[in-house]
Amino acid sequence: MRFLIVDDDESIHLYLQSILAPFAQCDNAMSGAEGVDFFVRAHSERRPYDVVFMDILMPEMDGHKAAELLRKEEIKLGIREVDQFHLVMITSLVDNRNVSKAFFNSFASCYIVKPFDKDKVLDELRTNMIL
Repeated sequence: MRFLIVDDDESIHLYLQSILAPFAQCDNAMSGAEGVDFFVRAHSERRPYDVVFMDILMPEMDGHKAAELLRKEEIKLGIREVDQFHLVMITSLVDNRNVSKAFFNSFASCYIVKPFDKDKVLDELRTNMIL
């Protein structure tokens, strides 16, 4: 499996990598735009990401916009819904607007609120049949 972690906080990259490394190769992007670039490149190399962990609050391009662009890229590539990546939102935002937007606009598989711990992350991924 391949995971992409998109977050502007390097400590989140390090923490998630320590949790997820036994399950997948993890790549890190520091911004929404960089995450989109990684995603497009992965498809062009025929090595797409299975899961994208996306922070919402990032400068320049927020996680909602980046996730929207990733979904549009999948449509452009003709990827069937069953083969689309799993989107895991990782954020400190817990308001209804952001939660609804993640699930209904970007088709997130799960929404994990920061700060999180190893058990919470793994439980969410297992509950949503990602691991």
